[in-house]
Amino acid sequence: MKLIVNIDDLGLTEKVNESVVACFKVGVVQSTTIMINQPATDHAIALIKQGLVPNVGLHLTLTSGKPILDPSLVPDLVDSDGYFLKQDKVLASEVLSFDQAYSEFKAQYDKAINAGIKLTHIDSHHFAAVFPPYKAAFIAFANETGIPVRRVDHVVSGCEGLKVLTTDAFSARFYADGVTLERLQALILEFSTQIPNGTLELMSHTTLAGDTLLPTLSRYVDMRVDEFNILTSQELKDWLEVNKIECIGFDSI
Repeated sequence: MKLIVNIDDLGLTEKVNESVVACFKVGVVQSTTIMINQPATDHAIALIKQGLVPNVGLHLTLTSGKPILDPSLVPDLVDSDGYFLKQDKVLASEVLSFDQAYSEFKAQYDKAINAGIKLTHIDSHHFAAVFPPYKAAFIAFANETGIPVRRVDHVVSGCEGLKVLTTDAFSARFYADGVTLERLQALILEFSTQIPNGTLELMSHTTLAGDTLLPTLSRYVDMRVDEFNILTSQELKDWLEVNKIECIGFDSI
């Protein structure tokens, strides 16, 4: 089986960015996705330009920070202060503007491309792009860009209409209580039995110890350090080799 471990949230903080660089050096992680509207986005772009983060996708962001477009152009997507609606508000919405969502997706994509990033794939922060109010717009946008995406059936079943490449399976279980070496190994073995010749994507979130900015931006903090320690461990790297799990990025699917 082939395994993509994708670190979400590149650009969130400098410590997050530095953890991604360190993970790439070890080699288990060969994929990450950048948030284009966060405090450390420019720092992340600088690291990418230095060649320290070779495989980068776009982490479309719809529930954190402000849009790239002027908030007045995407009123359905923002609150009265111009910030993106929180996750619960999006989930509670039956319909949000297809055109506004598509336009913001394109604005974030264009900003990444104009920064010189050769994007390998697309996914979304908090899975927001595949929540029911946004899913149709995301599929249309993904098909237009033509590059691979994270599976769109994690929140709501079905990949109907999606014409671009994706992995055979995706799991979000390497998170919170699932963040132990033993549980990660069990998860990988479970999928290697189901799809021995397929590709599995695992979502990850990492940072380094002492990230004082992160608690102001995310409720998921301490476990990111645990994820980092597991993904950079020689024990995991050796185990993957013994079990013939090949680590790749989205550029290889």
